[in-house]
Amino acid sequence: MLKIFLILVLILIIGFVLVIIKKQKQRKALLLLQKESQKITNQAFNFAIQHIDEIKLDDSTKVSSEFVSNVWGNRVTAFEYSIDVPGIETTELNLIKNELQQQLDIYAKSHQLKQYEQHPVFIVSDIWIFANVLHIDVSHITNQVTWAYIQDIEKSDRTK
Repeated sequence: MLKIFLILVLILIIGFVLVIIKKQKQRKALLLLQKESQKITNQAFNFAIQHIDEIKLDDSTKVSSEFVSNVWGNRVTAFEYSIDVPGIETTELNLIKNELQQQLDIYAKSHQLKQYEQHPVFIVSDIWIFANVLHIDVSHITNQVTWAYIQDIEKSDRTK
């Protein structure tokens, strides 16, 4: 009887270890996907931002991003850019957003980036100014979770 109990405990321990290993592999694969998406989005953003007349950056300036997924979920491929740009007014935000979206579309087409289910490759999902810092969220539409995030953002914008 003790032998059977020990075998069952051993099977449970092995099962538990296998589940942990599987979860770690999934997390690692997800992190690799997010890092690759961030790299692609950073390249596109740095191209696009150089073509926005209202934002004056040195040609050598590279803007980096942070994951938005910490708030919205770990499979969302959306990134926040923060740029110190004194002099930008809130009245210019829609113009900047539209111009940036156009430049991101140009980048995606010229680099033949793959679309997810006929959605745009990139979407400027949010833009705001706080303390003379321009914040821009860009989503790289790579999966349904990111598309759902975009739809949630659009719903919240309509209720303001």
